[in-house]
Amino acid sequence: MNMIEILQSKRSQFYLFNINSLIILALAFCGVIISSTVYAKDIFNVELKCKGHDQEYCDIVKNSDNKTTFILRNMRYPEVDKVNENIFHAYGSCGSPCQYHFFISKTQEDQTKEFIVIDKKNNCLIESDSEKNIIYARMLFNKNKKIIANLKNKEFNNVPIDSAIYNSFQEKSYFDDKGQLHLVAMLADVDKKGNILYFNKIIKKTCE
Repeated sequence: MNMIEILQSKRSQFYLFNINSLIILALAFCGVIISSTVYAKDIFNVELKCKGHDQEYCDIVKNSDNKTTFILRNMRYPEVDKVNENIFHAYGSCGSPCQYHFFISKTQEDQTKEFIVIDKKNNCLIESDSEKNIIYARMLFNKNKKIIANLKNKEFNNVPIDSAIYNSFQEKSYFDDKGQLHLVAMLADVDKKGNILYFNKIIKKTCE
């Protein structure tokens, strides 16, 4: 092989190396863009966009699939909590004794004005009907209600029931590790040491 052929061979190898390097860089760059796009599409959250000097009035906004949706506008001192990976809880006061509670997923919304507690594991919602003196259980995004407590029953005789039933149970009620509902309310009585006594009704398979 003469010198010219050697030089041509090395030049070809140099060009081939550069072309391969450029292809690898281009593929890597495309991969970054695709990954970023997929990640952006998966973003889902609910946030507050507030205005004014003391941030008193806020819009409740859902961000999902690169879209922004206004759930509520100009609400006074609202709050937002994350229930689980799929659902956010936006809530606040609309007077006395008025509350609003919105549950927001990527594709659905649900609401109640008489929220008591929710099971974060399976989205079982507990709410009251103050006009009927009843407490219901239902799954979020499902209107099928199951009566779990009738406050006209004798077991509730010693429970001071507020005109808005949820006020009596909202603060202390909870779901335990076994998924059992503890419907808890403060009693009118105290023990011998002056400690507050509580009513605690345990309900199994609440939403089943």
